[in-house]
Formats: sequence, C-alpha cells, structure tokens
Amino acid sequence: MSVRKKVATTVAAAALAFSGVLGSAGQSFAGSNGQQIRFHDTSTVVYSIRIQGYNQNGASVSGCFVTPSRDTWINGWWWKGEVSVTFYRNNSCSFATYYGDEIVWVPTEQSGDWTTVYS
Repeated sequence: MSVRKKVATTVAAAALAFSGVLGSAGQSFAGSNGQQIRFHDTSTVVYSIRIQGYNQNGASVSGCFVTPSRDTWINGWWWKGEVSVTFYRNNSCSFATYYGDEIVWVPTEQSGDWTTVYS
C-alpha cells in the first residue's frame, strides 16, 4: 500500500470515527447496556465494514466504518443483540467490492466494553 493511500485511509477513518461519535445516540456505561465492536481483519483484504443492528436504546442503526489496520475499534457506537457485519474490499462499503458477511451476537452485559468480530 502506498504512503498516499495509507494517509488517505487514515484521514478517512478519522473523519468517519469523528462523525460516528457526533451521530451516536446517547451513551452507555461500561459493559452494562451493549458493547462496542472491535474488528479483527484475519483476511487482510477488508478496508471497510457495515454494521447493522440495535443500539443501547433499542433503535435500529447502521454505519459504514473504514478499517485501516488489522485491528479497528469502533468507538462511540454501542450494539446489542443480533448484529450483521458486512465486509468490503474498499473503504466506502461499496457493494461492488463485497467480500462477505457475518451475523454476530453482542451481549447486553459483560465485564468489558468490547466484542470482537473477525473477517
């Protein structure tokens, strides 16, 4: 990956993370009403993911997140219950670059804040 692409991907990830925090609905306490998602890219070809499911308030939410490194923490978005994660080979969740998907169960309560999703 070229330096220019790395910089562009990092800038895009920061912008999406910032907008995700601004657009999130409320806040949850650690491990008590949903979890945040850590994405671990075992395939090394995933550049974005779309997460769809329910947040800590029971509202249906969806977001596209750039995954610039092998491990990406999706801060400020709290999920619980059945969550769909779709993997893409570009940084804009474009269906033309669909790589796969997975349904994961995110517990409402646990000892930590994070649930890991693998590609």
